[in-house]
Amino acid sequence: MAKRGGPGGSRNALVLLLLTAAVVVVIAVLTVGGRDRAPDGAETQVPTPARRMEREAPTRTAVVPEQSGEATTLVVLPAEADAYVASAWPNESFGMDQLYLGYNQSTGFGAERVFLRFNLEGTVPPGSLVNEATLRLRLQVSSPRDDEPMGTRLRQLVSPWGELTVRWGNRPRWGPPQAETAVGSTSRWYEWDVTALVNDWVSGAEENHGLLLMGDETVQQRERIFYSRETPQEDAAGQFFPQLIVEYAELDDDRAPVTEVNALPPYAPAAFVVSWTGEDPGGAGILAYDVEYRVDDGVWTRWLGDVSFSSAYFSGGENGRVYAFRVRGEDRVGNVEPFGAAEAQTTVDDAPPTSRVRRLPVRENEASFNVTWVGRDAGSGIRAFDVRYRLNEGDWVPWQQRTVASQALFTTLVDGRYDFEARAVDELGLQEPFTGRPEASIVVDARAPFQRP
Repeated sequence: MAKRGGPGGSRNALVLLLLTAAVVVVIAVLTVGGRDRAPDGAETQVPTPARRMEREAPTRTAVVPEQSGEATTLVVLPAEADAYVASAWPNESFGMDQLYLGYNQSTGFGAERVFLRFNLEGTVPPGSLVNEATLRLRLQVSSPRDDEPMGTRLRQLVSPWGELTVRWGNRPRWGPPQAETAVGSTSRWYEWDVTALVNDWVSGAEENHGLLLMGDETVQQRERIFYSRETPQEDAAGQFFPQLIVEYAELDDDRAPVTEVNALPPYAPAAFVVSWTGEDPGGAGILAYDVEYRVDDGVWTRWLGDVSFSSAYFSGGENGRVYAFRVRGEDRVGNVEPFGAAEAQTTVDDAPPTSRVRRLPVRENEASFNVTWVGRDAGSGIRAFDVRYRLNEGDWVPWQQRTVASQALFTTLVDGRYDFEARAVDELGLQEPFTGRPEASIVVDARAPFQRP
């Protein structure tokens, strides 16, 4: 599913306006260049927030500020948990402070990372199609004040954590990056696109343990401080808590996906790629695939189950055996396609071909003579031959290389004993090894003085 960018400016304005009305907060703060502007227009420097605070987050609920049509809904969710951890304080939790990111050198907190979690249950119905999902954080302070934009990486958390118990020393596990955003020094909203991940949470493909935000952790004084969910409701900045904005559509889909294994070549090596495609005519989108295989018309065996990818290496094939595959899909609202017949098959060719040079006369009195060779391959077939020779048991010399011919005229320059050896390569690139043992030999006596046999 293609990702779309964060909510547009007009929609964000509507979100903020209606959200402000919902939480009954009068917004009197305009932010310019990292400074707050009071109502009378005088600039005031934003102080660095205190650390190790003891405060509770105000009660906030999800707000639905926009709904277009009967099926498309936009919802703003407040964070249900947020915290940061500091490398220089590995055994201390910071679940009630603002959210510190980057590296703190001035007061010795070290590297700092932000953790966030949003509760989708009861707000976004299971099986909904998430068109767009955006994480929004409001920057309060930048250090240095006029710093260049700091690159950030947002990752999925894959194990549980607690807001008041997470520490640098017990950090939960995380997955690969989901989004990247450069955070400047201006006090404003910054956004990360998490559409694909939220879709996985809503469908049940992934368990929702929240998000991890990482910034520049080079040893230096370079921090970004964001408002947290503990920001008091009655403050002018009370609406600046972390938000997840989700636009979703509830689907009426009762049709199963349609999937198929892509065609395989007639012959394949012991390890080969199997791929499949699918579409969901009901519109919910495919959640996962199951793939089965069988050997030589035997029983079907499960190979892959509940996977979201559409290709994988199949390994361990045995030479000469036929492997067939079939796939089925499940969509995001639980419709499951039934398995059908075999959709693609291939025969494993894991043995190199064999070849030999045909027997030659014992003696030849002409300087040129024909040499022939033959080969056999029980699988994909022979692609080409290599033929080499040696004179009087000297070094082997390449003669015919990657030829498709089965004979050639050999011309000698000196008399002597000539040995020949051939090897073959098949259509899969499997190559017969040279053994160093002659397969055919001949004594050439074409120049005076002639020797009697």
